Amino acid sequence: MSRHRNPQFPCLGRRELLKAGLAAGAGALLPAARSLAAADKTRVVAASSPKVFRDERTLDQAAVQELVDKAVASLLGEKDATAAWKRLAKPSDTVGIKVNCLAGTKLSTRIEVVRAIADGLRRAGVPAKQILVWDRKKGDLARAKYPLDDRREFRCVGNDQVGFHDRLILKGEIGSLFSKLVTHHCSVIINVPVFKDHDLAGVSVALKSFFGAIHNPNKYHFGNLHQAICDVNRVRQICGKTVVHLCDATFGCAHAGPTPAPRWLERLGTIYASRDPVALDQCAWQKIEALRKARGLPPLVGSKREPRHIALAAKHFVGTNDPERIDLTTVEV
Repeated sequence: MSRHRNPQFPCLGRRELLKAGLAAGAGALLPAARSLAAADKTRVVAASSPKVFRDERTLDQAAVQELVDKAVASLLGEKDATAAWKRLAKPSDTVGIKVNCLAGTKLSTRIEVVRAIADGLRRAGVPAKQILVWDRKKGDLARAKYPLDDRREFRCVGNDQVGFHDRLILKGEIGSLFSKLVTHHCSVIINVPVFKDHDLAGVSVALKSFFGAIHNPNKYHFGNLHQAICDVNRVRQICGKTVVHLCDATFGCAHAGPTPAPRWLERLGTIYASRDPVALDQCAWQKIEALRKARGLPPLVGSKREPRHIALAAKHFVGTNDPERIDLTTVEV
């Protein structure tokens, strides 16, 4: 299997998964009563540190660097963070760091987190010119205060600058043009979503992040949204190139997302790391439910915005949402 493919689920067919003994969803192949060995599980790391907060709204770069490095090293079982980064990318790769900047400075992927990832990649030998920080539009990056003209650490680019591949990709419910960053420019993708709820999807973390890779995301927001989220992640240019998902939960929200008012922001000081976007989203969803309960808010379960795309993605072998198959490791930094 390719070094750049998720070692457990993405892009595998049903026959391959059955041979490997990996069933997504509610543990169809294994009795629920049997506990799984750690090697059988998909890993999610939740690394947290109160040191990342300089004040109410700003982060300390050195502390964020330590947190991101620890999350990646813990996920890959490496003592040395640079060794872990070298397992994700090699010097010849062009690495696309997919961020989410829809909410501007309110709640976007923090630039400190992006700088920490870029630093890790450069330590692994990837030149700054081959590190592309990208999202839907250049204007989104600008509103989030990204350094558009400074290329010393990485390059910022929007889909509207590079364009979309001219061949429509059909997969399940979607028929979309995909960004040339995904189809042509990047050999490796690191997905860096924000921890947040969503007014329609319920949860908008790793899986929904890749709506930022297609030309027509609005088409799907009111028509079979959850299946469309799942299907975007089934496209091989996404699942075959994405080597890790690093959710920025330094700040987050459990209500009024994706662009919440300040009163709904949560100071979490956490980075979630996984190679399985479904498992990561499942863990994030449970945390969102806990935060909602603490604020006296009703659960997403049973609501009109229950995040059904998580179970659908598991059903389609994008990853697992079965708690028995997820090894959630918490790390204090």
